[in-house]
Amino acid sequence: MDVLALFIAITFTFLALLHFYWAIFGIKNPEALVPAKGANQKVKTPGKLAAAFVGLILLGFAFVFLNKVILYFDFPWLHHVSIGIGVVFIIRALGDFKHVGFFKTSKNSRFSALDTRYYSPLCLLLGILILLLELSF
Repeated sequence: MDVLALFIAITFTFLALLHFYWAIFGIKNPEALVPAKGANQKVKTPGKLAAAFVGLILLGFAFVFLNKVILYFDFPWLHHVSIGIGVVFIIRALGDFKHVGFFKTSKNSRFSALDTRYYSPLCLLLGILILLLELSF
């Protein structure tokens, strides 16, 4: 199970580093990374502060799972936080939202195609792996 926790921590660290990169250098192709209302509509990119904030949250998620491998801080609430993270990622992947998830209603933008192909499966995989890690005895 240590390998699974390490894999999850590395994945969250990579995603955090991507967001920090976007916060520092900006998003080069926002149509692929930010939901749009339609195929030909201009995408409003989030600011650098928002990208850095999401990066910090993802880095916090990485530390939660890195704690299971290296740090071993024994906080009783970390188990519940981990389960909550897994549930949030599964809901993001399977939820009936407008722009994200497998059952999204907006399906005619570049982001929605990439979300169906890459982002939602990654969220579902992370959510399932987190729950497997936390609920295995």
